[in-house]
Amino acid sequence: MNTEHRRFIAPGPAVLNAARGAAPPGAGAPGAGATAAGLSADAGRVPPPYATEVMKALFEEWIAAEPDPLSRDTSAHLRLRRLAEVLPPATELFADTALLSSVGAATALADPALYQTFLSHYILCAGSVALLGEPGTGIADDLAHVRAKGSFMVTEVGDASSHLGIRTVAEFDPSTLEFVLHTPDDRAAKFSSVAALGLPQQAVVCARVSVDGRDGGVFSFLVDITDERGAMAPGVELSSPLAVQALPLPYALVRFRRVRLPYQRWLRDGAEIDDSGVLRDPTGGQDARLQRTLSVGQALWATLPTALAAMGARSAVLGWRFSASRRSHGRLAPQAPVLVYRTQQHAVVGALAEAFGLRCVAEAARGLWSAAAGVGGAAQSTPQLVPQPAPKMAFSPWAAVDSGLALYKALTTRATARLVGECQHRCGVSGQFAINRLPGYLGFAHAFDSAGGDSTLILLDAGRLLAEQAEQAEPVEAVEQVEPVDPTDPDWWPAIAAALTARLAVRLGADLRRRRATGASGLELWNPLLDQAVQLGEAQAQLLAANAVAQAVAGAGAGAGAAAPPPPALGDLAALYGLGQARRLSGPLLAAEVLDPATVRHFPEALDQLCDRLAPHLPAIAEALDPDQGQATAPLGASDYPAALVAALTWHRSTS
Repeated sequence: MNTEHRRFIAPGPAVLNAARGAAPPGAGAPGAGATAAGLSADAGRVPPPYATEVMKALFEEWIAAEPDPLSRDTSAHLRLRRLAEVLPPATELFADTALLSSVGAATALADPALYQTFLSHYILCAGSVALLGEPGTGIADDLAHVRAKGSFMVTEVGDASSHLGIRTVAEFDPSTLEFVLHTPDDRAAKFSSVAALGLPQQAVVCARVSVDGRDGGVFSFLVDITDERGAMAPGVELSSPLAVQALPLPYALVRFRRVRLPYQRWLRDGAEIDDSGVLRDPTGGQDARLQRTLSVGQALWATLPTALAAMGARSAVLGWRFSASRRSHGRLAPQAPVLVYRTQQHAVVGALAEAFGLRCVAEAARGLWSAAAGVGGAAQSTPQLVPQPAPKMAFSPWAAVDSGLALYKALTTRATARLVGECQHRCGVSGQFAINRLPGYLGFAHAFDSAGGDSTLILLDAGRLLAEQAEQAEPVEAVEQVEPVDPTDPDWWPAIAAALTARLAVRLGADLRRRRATGASGLELWNPLLDQAVQLGEAQAQLLAANAVAQAVAGAGAGAGAAAPPPPALGDLAALYGLGQARRLSGPLLAAEVLDPATVRHFPEALDQLCDRLAPHLPAIAEALDPDQGQATAPLGASDYPAALVAALTWHRSTS
């Protein structure tokens, strides 16, 4: 029988003072103006008769006698091992982009947290070994069929942009030909889902190599986190579990205390330490080495959009099916179908169009990676829209690793989060039920806005690169007027997106030129321009997406495959996708004078026209976007939602 006991965590003085209504030290009495504005010192404070006991009740912790359940939760490991039984060995799966993407998408639809475990193991961990490790060493044998679960540790919790300043050290010991892995202080602690003990775990750990006191740059190492029995490996320290609501996995902070690693566990990627104790690295520099060490991110960015597109499509179809079978009791039109309302149409049908756009982007990302891999593996696969060779690192390493694929990642994570969030909102309380899957999809998309390469930093670097390119070009007085002018034309949005990107680049390039002429450099040069750089990066990402959609529409005539929406609807679906983006970006479009106010005022009417034209095709579009609706089902998509929800639940009745 489990027992519980209470432990009182005493609130700090500031909390108790706030509860009692006392002003913080150094604070003067609020003036009459502040009180009138609702800023009284007593506003929101618990009155004195209740303050102490209320604070005790709020700050008491219930401590279970048993350990944290997350510390024993090996379910993701066991489910991944079951999946591995029917898949090729890990490094072979990593090399098969199509299979890796499709299995990843199916896993994401079934369980987003399991997909996080999948990509950590197959892409980041096993992928690093495949890309950077020495063939024939056998170090990946335990990863092949998930006897050991693999993780990837690069981020350090103490600093922003820690990838550019990794402080975990791997010191070479020439007497034993081993590396000694060490965490210098708590700021350098790593973070990963390794808190559940009991089964073997390994991780690829990014650390700074030190040879005879000389910094050799950041390399990857394959490290045992637990031994073959699942007990912690010597020198590895794990914190108690850290719960992450968006992705319920057993996360923990990780420290290394002089962990000894065999030379073969160094994923050296052609580098070596010669007999004289000198590190020889063919990349030729520390930034180039970091770029190579993190190049496994290309495979993540190439395949992640497929999983996000699948989650987006499932969410859009669930939202549409739910709305299609629902009636409203609004007094303007009692018993009218919810989808009669234009606002619901714009949101729900717009979500289907957004899902179509995501699928086009996912296909473009896979194609970009496959083309690069076909001519030399993990090569820079950046489209011609950004300059070659690989750019310098500024805000993050991601643009240097692969600016094109990184942009696809940033675009799809944010677009999926918007899409799922809107569908969740349009489904009311039913959208909040975990059984209907939307919360899990939304949590994953939100988590990966930062994970897998921070999207804001990716957009910052993308905007910086285009602005510097524009700065070096001949000054441009103006960009020509955009054609066509009809927002319901599928060719309209690609032209608008191109014009927006060009105008923002010209303006930011001119601002750079002016500021540089004053002698500004570094952060002084860029700090006032960062918002503009992010906006330019987003415009560039939108242009990539617009072009991907346009290519899909153009290719439909040559046969788009059974999974494509019907050709009669394809142009309107693409137009609705573009119009949705333009409406969201109407502020920047007006500020850049790409659009005029009259065009923006016409958007609702144009949305109505497109929704009406698409209405007869919506069942076929839903089927095409989410053909596997029989897998990972949710009551939300049933034709009779209340009956499906009731049937999915366990009911308890009085026995008296």
